Amino acid sequence: MAVGRINAPWGLRGHVKVTPLTSNPERLVVDATVILKDHRARILDIETPLGFPCILFEGHEGRDAAERLRGVVIEIAEAELPLLPEGEYYTHDLVGMSVVTTGGVGVGRLEQVLVTGANDVYLVRTPEKKEILIPALAQIVIEVDVPGKRMVIEPVRGLLHGSPEDAE
Repeated sequence: MAVGRINAPWGLRGHVKVTPLTSNPERLVVDATVILKDHRARILDIETPLGFPCILFEGHEGRDAAERLRGVVIEIAEAELPLLPEGEYYTHDLVGMSVVTTGGVGVGRLEQVLVTGANDVYLVRTPEKKEILIPALAQIVIEVDVPGKRMVIEPVRGLLHGSPEDAE
């Protein structure tokens, strides 16, 4: 799972500027082990000039080594993710799920989770390439089967086709 992206070298010791991709600050701390280009690396030092993290990774000391990390995604192993409470899911578990109605009618594939102020919204692409926005509400999302990669929704009036007459 991605927790950051390396932008560019910073300084001469090997630090790299990082854009965090996680809301958990404990993912990017000194002595944490992360995955860079399919190998594990320990974080040796973190500087925060102007409020953004610049990280030095073990085995990547020096300006040239830092340059080779440009554009690399910083990841952690999925097994290191904490368990979530029932009814909460990681985005990477949802993306790619097939979405069907309670009547068994296929809707499409969940492509993106949009984070909004009130509730998340699932962007689902139909086989005809149409986008449908599904609010992540308990009365609409009836079942989420992570191992089966399947979501069951209750198609309330107007949700799937945009007009009340087309609701199932």
